[in-house]
Amino acid sequence: MSAVDQNPSTLNYIKTVENFLGASGIWPSNIFSDKLQPLVFRVHRQTLPYHTMLIVFGGLHYLSDNFHRMSFLDMGHIILSTFLAMVTAMRSVVPNLKVYAALVTKLGREIHLMHFAHKGPYYEEMNKMVDKASYIYTKIIVVIMYLAMLMFNFAPMYNNAKNVLISKTENYTMEFALYYSYPGFKPLNYFPTTTLYNFYLSYNCGIMLCGLDLVLFLMIFQLIGHAYILRHNLENFPSPKNKVVLNIGDLPRYKNKENCIVEMFDAKENEEVRVRLAECIEHHKIIIRFTDEISIVFGPILAFNYMFHMVGCCLLLLECSAGNQIIRYGPLTAVVFGQLIQISVMFEMLGAETEKLKDSAYFVPWECMNTSNRRTAHIMLHKMQDKISIKALGLAAVGVNTMMGILKTTFSYYAFLQTMND
Repeated sequence: MSAVDQNPSTLNYIKTVENFLGASGIWPSNIFSDKLQPLVFRVHRQTLPYHTMLIVFGGLHYLSDNFHRMSFLDMGHIILSTFLAMVTAMRSVVPNLKVYAALVTKLGREIHLMHFAHKGPYYEEMNKMVDKASYIYTKIIVVIMYLAMLMFNFAPMYNNAKNVLISKTENYTMEFALYYSYPGFKPLNYFPTTTLYNFYLSYNCGIMLCGLDLVLFLMIFQLIGHAYILRHNLENFPSPKNKVVLNIGDLPRYKNKENCIVEMFDAKENEEVRVRLAECIEHHKIIIRFTDEISIVFGPILAFNYMFHMVGCCLLLLECSAGNQIIRYGPLTAVVFGQLIQISVMFEMLGAETEKLKDSAYFVPWECMNTSNRRTAHIMLHKMQDKISIKALGLAAVGVNTMMGILKTTFSYYAFLQTMND
């Protein structure tokens, strides 16, 4: 099977993503085929934003009802879980958007490097490298997501079993992974149902928190691969095959001088150069267009993410500071901090690679071209001066500097909360 005929759905990591994210709609079912998503999955995808928002209101109602009876750490847990429900509610809207489905479909059908691998050995090499990185990253994200979800729910179940079945503690209040209440509804009256429902909510929170970022990172991997390929093409632009002798001895200013030998493209080579320049410009446009489309879809999510990280990271550190809670909050803390670091570093890498394009563009032998191609090369040089970056709501650039600011704020808030807890 030639590279041009291959389908990315045959790749192992794409199969994992389809199985992992298919039910939630984060990975649309019709990317590589026209089959519809099963009805139960469609109902789940379309109703998830509504009942996660109900959990947000339920968490706020529980907090207001029990504010004076809760410890400082318990209050932090309620606020944290309510914020996670808000993140889940917001992110669960995205798979229902047509613009998101179109973006992921474009990734699979047009942007994936497999569709470019037939163009040359370096294209194929870069495709294999990006696929390998995507495969490893996908496996890691899936394992961490399930571990965080299980540990978050395992701790209260263990405490319940220990105090009820083993120690038989009197007047023990059953614990939940998530706390919420409504007028006329108390979770303790429906303990088995609420516990199962909490598992369902935790799973969807993990899927939305990790799964949506996984798809975003797969897009960034592909864009970085495209940037590497474009740089390679610019830095290995062909030189003229023949040398041209310019007779300057007859000119008054250069009297008695030897003839000048220069390298210039001939007419046939200039035509080939014109095609190569057009390909480089078009490749650059592909990178810019797809980056802009990512910014449109993921910009609001990234902005809300930064707000969540400023609140959630300090609360997670506070909860982990209680020695007996590290099993419960440790994996979740790793996920949240890892998400902040990965997003920032990944986008910084994309910006760094695209910023190098302007340096690579100067490898193009523009001085050997004819006037028309020089003008085209000048336009290309001008277009590649700008760094390609993704911004949260078009305001804050996503990168390491923003991450460092959030981490500094997080540790400041954590120190403040520690003094309040003491």
